[in-house]
Amino acid sequence: MDEGRISRHHRALIVSTVIGVRVASTALFLSAFINNQKTWAIGLFLFACLTDALDGHLARTLGVSPSLGPYFDATADFVLVLAAFLAFAIKGIYPFWVLLLIGSMFLQFVVTSGLARPVYDPVGKYYGVFLFGATGITLAFPNPVVYDAVLIAILGFTAASVVSRCTFLVRRR
Repeated sequence: MDEGRISRHHRALIVSTVIGVRVASTALFLSAFINNQKTWAIGLFLFACLTDALDGHLARTLGVSPSLGPYFDATADFVLVLAAFLAFAIKGIYPFWVLLLIGSMFLQFVVTSGLARPVYDPVGKYYGVFLFGATGITLAFPNPVVYDAVLIAILGFTAASVVSRCTFLVRRR
């Protein structure tokens, strides 16, 4: 794309549109999984992962942030992960308290970052990637042993992320 011919606003709008498509696909994923359409659910999850990679690539290539603000991408990721774990909880795969854990981690991220720009600590920036992986593993390997391992990993990674975030913020001040 010729960046000189497309305004900064329009380039940011392109990135936001890709993120918006991910949010829309989240609702379709939730419906497909709850209605036992596993193939569609996996396909929609993979599509959402592709849009996550694409919006990041476009933002770097075009030199812009989403037009809807710096938290739009992180919020879209959170909505996808939360919807996936809601579907898993509805189906009895994971307990509902996992939703509270994931939600509190996102809230911690927003509160400790402030409103201007997200702050990424060394472990916390990988927490979302980990949750995407946990979602993918849950979809790909429908087995109670796998579910238990993923749940233990979520607890461990969450604890590591909280410690890392606190350490990062203490050192930063």
